[in-house]
Amino acid sequence: MSNVKLFFAGLLVVACSDVGRSQERIQGGTVATDYPEAVFVTSDGFIPCSGVLLAPKVVLSAGHCRGNGTSFVVTAPNAGNASVTGSRSWSPFDDSAATSSDVLLIFLDDPITLDAYPTLSPTEVAPNTSVVDIGRTLNGSINTDDYVSPPVTIEGDASSLGFPFNYEALPDISEDGDSGGPIMLAGTHTIVAIVDTDTIEQNISEATPIDLFARIDLVKDSIDAQMGAANSSDGCATAPPTRRRGDASSWSAVVALWWISSRAARARRRAPARISKGLRWWRTS
Repeated sequence: MSNVKLFFAGLLVVACSDVGRSQERIQGGTVATDYPEAVFVTSDGFIPCSGVLLAPKVVLSAGHCRGNGTSFVVTAPNAGNASVTGSRSWSPFDDSAATSSDVLLIFLDDPITLDAYPTLSPTEVAPNTSVVDIGRTLNGSINTDDYVSPPVTIEGDASSLGFPFNYEALPDISEDGDSGGPIMLAGTHTIVAIVDTDTIEQNISEATPIDLFARIDLVKDSIDAQMGAANSSDGCATAPPTRRRGDASSWSAVVALWWISSRAARARRRAPARISKGLRWWRTS
């Protein structure tokens, strides 16, 4: 992104601050080369956010990043700098992180193919769990790369602060532009939350600012359902079986499925006669 675009993006963040949303950021990060699934998102041509690939044609980001919800550009800087557009989205976000889950799914027009995709945590994480933030901003500068933060600690559910869809986390090191970036269990590719908001933005007085991450376990079933529905109409919307890197048994299963399907395809070619014919940060009103 050029300096001119960054300048105008900054102006728009300030100009739209009256809707109560601003992007979140990452301080003290390093380039996220070990996370090819990490992406950055531009919504409506100017809203800068972060996100993560869940499947070849599905990206998870923040609901307040959706804009009009019809125009997204997604770039994967650590996956060959692949850049594709998305024209469909889904979000349960009602413009308030206090009353809804601030998540967004973007359905891409073309796939970004990786060797493996991250998994979504189906359960609440315990207090004192160590996680990392991944986003596109380094020390206040929105970039065309992704960065992984130093360890952050999830302190527990944020219901006591009025945000039952979020976790409390310390220290608050996310920065403008990191909204929608994945929060992963340290040392894994398991997503437990996404970067959302904090106590400063929500005008909550705390001795130390607290990050408020949007929980994934509360909406995992809905995400799975949306991905399944997308897969019904688009055969490559969802990912092949996800696996942790280094999980030989899962990789063997994928190879086995490929071998079986290739053998079946060869059989069909050899005997065609026997085979019958038959996939918010800001929003206009």
